[in-house]
Amino acid sequence: MAVSASELVSIIVPVYNAAEYIDATINSVIEQTYTSWELILVDDCSNDGSDEIISKIISEFESEQKNEDQSIIFLKNKENSGAAKTRNNGIDAARGRFIAFLDADDIWHPDKLQNEILFMQKHDASFVFSGYEFGDENAVPTGKVVHVPKKLDYNAALSRTVIFTSTVLIDTDKIDKELCHMPEIGSEDTATWWNILGSGVIAYGLDQALVTYRRPAKSLSSDKNTAVKRIWNLYRNHAGLTPISASIYLFLWAFRATYRRVVTDTFQNHLESVRRFTVVQLSTLGLLINTIIYAYTWFESYYPAISAIRISQDGYVFGAGLKLYFKGHILILFIYFALLLFCSKQVGATKTGYFKPINIFASETTAIIVTNAITYFQLSLMRNWLLPVRPILKTVFWQFIAALIWSFVADAIFRRVFPPSETLIISDGDLASLWEKFDSRKDRFNILKTMNLTSGIEQIKKECLRWYGSIVVGEMDSVSKNEIVDFCYRHYIRVYILPDIQDIILQASDQMNLFDAPMLEIKEYSVRWDTRCIVRLMDSLLSGIMIVLVFPLWISRFVFSKGTEKGSIIKTQCVGKDEKVIELHSFGGKEKNKLSHVNNRLPVLFDVFIGKMSIFGPKAVTVHDAEISKKHNIKYSYRFRVKPGIISYADVYSTEKTSDMDKLKMDIYYIQNYSISLNLKLLLLYVKKVMNT
Repeated sequence: MAVSASELVSIIVPVYNAAEYIDATINSVIEQTYTSWELILVDDCSNDGSDEIISKIISEFESEQKNEDQSIIFLKNKENSGAAKTRNNGIDAARGRFIAFLDADDIWHPDKLQNEILFMQKHDASFVFSGYEFGDENAVPTGKVVHVPKKLDYNAALSRTVIFTSTVLIDTDKIDKELCHMPEIGSEDTATWWNILGSGVIAYGLDQALVTYRRPAKSLSSDKNTAVKRIWNLYRNHAGLTPISASIYLFLWAFRATYRRVVTDTFQNHLESVRRFTVVQLSTLGLLINTIIYAYTWFESYYPAISAIRISQDGYVFGAGLKLYFKGHILILFIYFALLLFCSKQVGATKTGYFKPINIFASETTAIIVTNAITYFQLSLMRNWLLPVRPILKTVFWQFIAALIWSFVADAIFRRVFPPSETLIISDGDLASLWEKFDSRKDRFNILKTMNLTSGIEQIKKECLRWYGSIVVGEMDSVSKNEIVDFCYRHYIRVYILPDIQDIILQASDQMNLFDAPMLEIKEYSVRWDTRCIVRLMDSLLSGIMIVLVFPLWISRFVFSKGTEKGSIIKTQCVGKDEKVIELHSFGGKEKNKLSHVNNRLPVLFDVFIGKMSIFGPKAVTVHDAEISKKHNIKYSYRFRVKPGIISYADVYSTEKTSDMDKLKMDIYYIQNYSISLNLKLLLLYVKKVMNT
């Protein structure tokens, strides 16, 4: 830890009739990862046996104590004095540089002190407070979390009571210890924070729930009238505000409290619905902007050409042009919008907020190019002759500009409305790699904690009930995974699952309704015969066209590199469909960059044309590599149920850090979900990825 053990924290706990809860409260301090502290318990004349419980805990603690930097001090008031006087007695007895407060029925999370000390050092702060979560009478989290602002000054504190006493940490080297003493009035803690902030101190908020605020069911309907009277008295009698100023601050205080309790809670309950609606609206608005740009080109350039009298170059009149009325123009623009929407959905351009803005822009450029290319030939057919290309190129240019700007604007709006989800990662595998994977998307996930399965299922379930917006379930045995997923589903908790191969196979199964019980069918071969025929036809056509286009390049390569390695054809034995050995062809020569790599692999187009390979499919592997992989994982053979391809699902979605197991899962996912539409989607995504690089 970055903090010296000599930096003592004095923890002040006022105790009054807390026999039911004090044991758990003290243990939450003992379990702190920050090890230099003194716990000062001040009993305010309890009559429920709290003092006996505390004495017993102290005796057990001292007999087992291993750290000299930790101590528990028990003080007793001579008469019942109230919370303020009781805390002040604890402050007077404090020896530490730092002072923290903890109510006798609240629970600190184990890393509370450590996180706040480090946060205080990072911001050179003297006053730190954190977020907290609500718990029931057993301190079981209810899922409700109170977030805190990054900074809070005196004026801001007057309009919002956001500082919770059990979260506060104060550095008495920078703040006069006398300011920490609490006045003996109602809401004494709030008055104390105002005193400190009124001296010019800025409070820094750590927006992480580090405390569980225990609220028994009987206290959930607290007296709002009493709260209003207390805050009014603080404004008038403690802060010394005029009636007008006090009224303004009281209105702001009441508005914030109402907004937090009513509007925010309702928003959280329907968060995903609101999120999806927002994404749809942002994406739709971007598509409408591009459609408006196209509409200008349509009315300014292409409709006049299509509606004009058609005359050949030798003067022959073909007839009148195509005349459209209002509904006809609307139909033309609607078709364009629908085509742009389809292409955008296929390449992920409608996933605003889920993908990074630069990736959204790359997806939109692909959709724009494809849509405008199809539209250009569509309009040319309407005129029976090729239209000028320049207007559509201008349209593409301005749409690129609009897409670039809007992708970042829409992302900023989304981030403003939806902050990253607070995430818990659970796995029995490599937690570090999982953390790195999800932490690479800080815009979507705020990783707060990781837990190994060795922590125990019950402890994991308890942790899941905290404030997390989502739970990530990584590698683990199926029994534990099913139990955790079932628990989260039962408690309305969002779960992200990193599937194993069995999950992927099951996901692609077909639902059967043969009798009065649900049944899933997992086919031994998932590709339909008609799909295979169409794919084979597409392979022949696309590879044939590509061969014709690149054939002159091959001839020149043979002529100018004759007798060298660069001009030779290399045959490589690879594993094909059903694990049959096939020979694939490539050019020789060194591969200095991606361009030379692609150039050397061009002869595989012949292998596609004759049926050894496909345009789409798992990446081809050599016989030697396949044998090694099958020894490590027998399920590696699953990827050979279709022909190897030039463009693979793993090529599109993987990165340099993607593990071999994850690539295998991608290949099996592709095979189990094999379809023509998926192949077309991969083609668009592959084009996008090439443009991105």
